[in-house]
Amino acid sequence: MWQEFKPTIFFLAKFFGVYLALSWLYGLYIGAFDTQAQPQVDPITREVAQHCTQTGNLLGYEPFVLENDHLNRETPPEQTYDSIWFDGVYAISVEEGCNGINIMILFLAFIIGFGGKLINTVIFIPLGILFIHLANIGRLLLLSLLNVEFEGTAYHFFHKYGFTAVIYAAVLFLWYLWVMRFNGRKPLLKKGAP
Repeated sequence: MWQEFKPTIFFLAKFFGVYLALSWLYGLYIGAFDTQAQPQVDPITREVAQHCTQTGNLLGYEPFVLENDHLNRETPPEQTYDSIWFDGVYAISVEEGCNGINIMILFLAFIIGFGGKLINTVIFIPLGILFIHLANIGRLLLLSLLNVEFEGTAYHFFHKYGFTAVIYAAVLFLWYLWVMRFNGRKPLLKKGAP
């Protein structure tokens, strides 16, 4: 019985080990900025906000980032964000949860948990993280445009459900590619097998 469940147990152990370790380290990283006397936006989140504004600029908008905008409002101490404006209109606030790192950790934990050839892993992980980052920038840009061009119509729905589902679908697609094509192992099912 052990032999039958051994691959699953090893997958789960590696997956949860990597996921919990990276989540803990990321929590320490974020905590270093949240717990300052004047809480600051972390550099990763700030970089994501900058990428969103650069993308908006490519689309013809005049973007502006108001750094640490949370200091201009009454917010909980752990809530830090930069606000983005397009053509003088509020577009979106980019918080720690918007930077895509949690999804990248989930992606990474699965790839390492499932395993594969080292060279394939070393190539696939950075490409997958880049794909998730670009999808996330697209998500933030579309949310911004809902506020700028459509006065926030359906913003809550798309923020909570629509574009979030798209990001998770992108991760599922990457996982599928890893399992079925790129991990360097033999296919799980041979063609013609029942």
